[in-house]
Amino acid sequence: MRPGGFEPELAREAAHELLSLPEPPTAVFAANDLSALTTLEVAKELGLDVPRRLSVVGFDNIPESALTEPPLTTVEQPIRRMGQHAAAMLLALVSGEEVADLHRTLDTALVLRASTAPPAPAA
Repeated sequence: MRPGGFEPELAREAAHELLSLPEPPTAVFAANDLSALTTLEVAKELGLDVPRRLSVVGFDNIPESALTEPPLTTVEQPIRRMGQHAAAMLLALVSGEEVADLHRTLDTALVLRASTAPPAPAA
């Protein structure tokens, strides 16, 4: 595990560190799609075949995740519904209403694309 943050340079450093280990991982689950896309770039620079040698998964399902090569497997979260709930809560709080449930859990969905595969058999 490496902290990659949400900045491309931090994600690049973390991915390069992980993928350059003597025994690199066979999969990376990034905290967000931008970090996952950076991981795909670093894997390509290092000559790692995605997904045969390395699987990469992101989180957010930003539009760019479907346009990469290979397209990125990601976890989709309901951004619009999250915004709607947040706005409704904020308006209620500003109006002086009591909001009983300040924490909401919304469903996510795995969006399978071509950046993942079962690990290759050990040589």
